[in-house]
Formats: sequence, structure tokens, C-alpha cells
Amino acid sequence: MNALDSIREERAELDMTPMIDVTFLLLIFFMCTLRFKVLEGQLTAFLPKDVGNIQAPAVPLEKLQVSVRVTDPGQKMNAAGTLPYTEGSDHGRHTFQDRQLRYDVGSQSFHSLQEFQSAVRRIATGRDQPCVLQAYPGVILEDVIPVLDGLTGSGFVDIAFGGSMEVLRAPVNR
Repeated sequence: MNALDSIREERAELDMTPMIDVTFLLLIFFMCTLRFKVLEGQLTAFLPKDVGNIQAPAVPLEKLQVSVRVTDPGQKMNAAGTLPYTEGSDHGRHTFQDRQLRYDVGSQSFHSLQEFQSAVRRIATGRDQPCVLQAYPGVILEDVIPVLDGLTGSGFVDIAFGGSMEVLRAPVNR
């Protein structure tokens, strides 16, 4: 047997014990030197120090509920408003003829946009009253934009768009 054969038969074995020892030592070192910070509930705020605490209670603001509903869908016309709409024509653009909507503001109902806008101007209190605008099935963006313009024109700033399960369950009319 020559020397090369004995070298070929020897197997190189790695001893993993020192590597595991070093890994555990590093793990223990990092766990011991780690500093935990409790950030929950602590926000940095730069408040004036010369003024005491104000004990005035917060005034809850009542949300104004505004909804838009279709009472009569009218007839679907092409974008020019001259012919009845057919699927696939005019790249899907269409308008409605003789469409009737109902605008609800709280418990009051209005059937014209002008009545709605004048009622919203009367209701606006001048303070930042929140408003929820909800569009029901069949209402399109063209119907919602004038309502949104009327609300912002009356001074409403905090306007949210709402939805309900009724809206989610309604079948989509195409």
C-alpha cells in the first residue's frame, strides 16, 4: 500500500462542536446586551409647558348622513344623447335620459339637486362637521360629483364615502 492510497481512504470530518459553542456564546451575548424599549403608549409631543391642563370636555360632532339613490333609471342613451345605447358602441360611454334621483340629508328627502344644495347650505353649521356620503346601487359617478361639489361648496371639509351591506349585496346592472 502506498501513501496515496492511505490519503484517499482518510475522510475529512468537521467537528461542529466549536461552531455551536461560538453560536451559543454570541446568542447569549446579544441577549444580555439588548435593551428593551417600551414605545407603546408613549408619543413624543412638544406641548407648551406654561399652560396647565384644560379640563373642557370634548364635544362630539354628529355626522351628517347624505345618500343618493336612483328612483327611476330612465333610458340609457349613447354619449351624444341621441340614440338608445347599444352594447359595445361608443367605447362604452353612455348617458341617461329622464333619470330621477333622490337625495337624502338626514331624515329629509329631496328630488332635485337645487333643493338638496340649498338644504345643505342651511344645515352647514360653519364648524368642521363630518359628513358621510353614500351612493346606492345604480348611482354613477356623474350623479355623485354634483353632490360632492354641493357639500364642499357649503363648507363641509370632513367628507367620507360610506357603504353598506345593502350596497355590497346588490346585483350589478350592466
